[in-house]
Amino acid sequence: EDHLHLRATFTECGISIAWFLCAREFFNTMMGEIVGHFNGYVHQKVLQCNISDTNVWMQIPKPEPEFIVPDWLKDKGPGWYPNQMGLLGNWGYGKHFSSNPSAQRDNLSLQGTFPFQATQLMAWEGGLDWAGPFKGHSIQHDLEAVIWLMWILCINLDGPF
Repeated sequence: EDHLHLRATFTECGISIAWFLCAREFFNTMMGEIVGHFNGYVHQKVLQCNISDTNVWMQIPKPEPEFIVPDWLKDKGPGWYPNQMGLLGNWGYGKHFSSNPSAQRDNLSLQGTFPFQATQLMAWEGGLDWAGPFKGHSIQHDLEAVIWLMWILCINLDGPF
């Protein structure tokens, strides 16, 4: 298969979404990821197609310990929380969509990390009748992956760091 893989270097540093300090920071980061996904889809006609815990990051100023797991600032008051911007990385399986996306089945129809895949994509791959005819990867599948990611992280982590 012909695939083009590019590497890019950014001034932004990111850490895993699992390193959040509080629920507000976690959901703020997830909202940033959704905005990034929306911008990619609306402005560039690209779907990420691989939402997972390793592809959603929190932006930090530098790769230093005090930024990775910062101390809780008690003098800021009860309304303060670490406000990290969400980043969506690893667009290697991203798909470009024109205004008329093809419903042709290709080798990349079942994409993404298994626990976060949309159920309809897995049903198509398994040939289950309830999924209907194959229509291709859509924005709804990526948004379902975001919901699965948030749900799996929320039920499996003991809490913030």
